[in-house]
Amino acid sequence: MITPEKPINIHTDEQITRVAFYDRNRVDPDTPISVIELQNALFYRLLKKHPEWENIGIYRDIDEFSTTSRNQLEFNKLMEDCKKGMIDLIVVKSISKFSRNIVDFLSMVSAFRSMDPAVELYFINENIDTRKNRDLTPFEYMYNLMTESEERTKTKKESLTTRYSPGKFDSKALKKKSRKHRKHKTRGK
Repeated sequence: MITPEKPINIHTDEQITRVAFYDRNRVDPDTPISVIELQNALFYRLLKKHPEWENIGIYRDIDEFSTTSRNQLEFNKLMEDCKKGMIDLIVVKSISKFSRNIVDFLSMVSAFRSMDPAVELYFINENIDTRKNRDLTPFEYMYNLMTESEERTKTKKESLTTRYSPGKFDSKALKKKSRKHRKHKTRGK
């Protein structure tokens, strides 16, 4: 696939970075329009700070508490424009605006970075710039910790369900554990 040539800034001879801003807002009837205006102001302030950036546009999904990407029409359009080579960098206010969980985050970052040409991402709040740190290991580590925590929670829930199911709850065992706990607490005093 032939990708468009990157423009050159005639004043500095630097390559222009074609930047798109992505935003996902949750809205309900009570959400003020000023939230969106604040996001726009933030993006335009960043553009002024970076004269080497060319604004390709703001892609904004209005999320009505959806958990699927099917309703993210602007995100899908952003992805298509990236595949066409129109965008070099995507700027997002925070990871939570970009994806709902670490698995989605890692897969989307990998998808953008594996495009030809690669598309990098910058997350403002977390100060994560994939142009500077190409290693996703910290995110994978975070994901592993989250998964391990979820597994522990699931095991504890299953244990409680089993103990509290009809006819299986053992109140004597619970009292023994409670007494042991009190002994340990008072021992240090």
